[in-house]
Amino acid sequence: MPGRMIWHDKRLKGTPPPIAPNIHVVDKDTDLGGSIGWIAHYAGSQNGLDELLVMCHGFEGNFNISQQISTNRRVGGFGLQLCREGLSLMTVGKTMAWKRGSGLIRRITVYACGTAQTGPGNAGTYADGKRFMGELAMASGAYVIAGRDAQAYNPESVRMNSPLPIDFGDWEGPVYLFDPADGSARPCQPGPMI
Repeated sequence: MPGRMIWHDKRLKGTPPPIAPNIHVVDKDTDLGGSIGWIAHYAGSQNGLDELLVMCHGFEGNFNISQQISTNRRVGGFGLQLCREGLSLMTVGKTMAWKRGSGLIRRITVYACGTAQTGPGNAGTYADGKRFMGELAMASGAYVIAGRDAQAYNPESVRMNSPLPIDFGDWEGPVYLFDPADGSARPCQPGPMI
């Protein structure tokens, strides 16, 4: 399954780097189901993809859901700012469109803040980022790579006021590989971020 594709929500400022022959750009007006379907169509037309690179913001909150309290600490794990609806534990089942036969996508790498984070009191809730990434792996049939912490990058060029290609540099914090067989997570050492 040769090839890569980038799924970029343009609310994450910057230009996707020229590392994939297809860049699917979405925004606040794009339907999530339609976008997932388009990715499935493209992956199928390529006999599958080695990697889908997801570039967007991760949702954070200062909530301990199980105790129903606000906290002083913002944590991730609340989902991804993709399309109108966002991709979260509540919408991740739509990615089953990528799981035809042996799967259309071998690996999904998520470049977003706090994606695989589970804050205190959020395990087993809709804000459980590790569970979300595990569910994404199982629903899509793909291995998923995601970080726990906020990821820093410089989205704009001072030269000519034009956006630079997105370059996250090295991963911040622990990074996990989620298995499509059972959603389990194990620490991994991926190369530098894009």
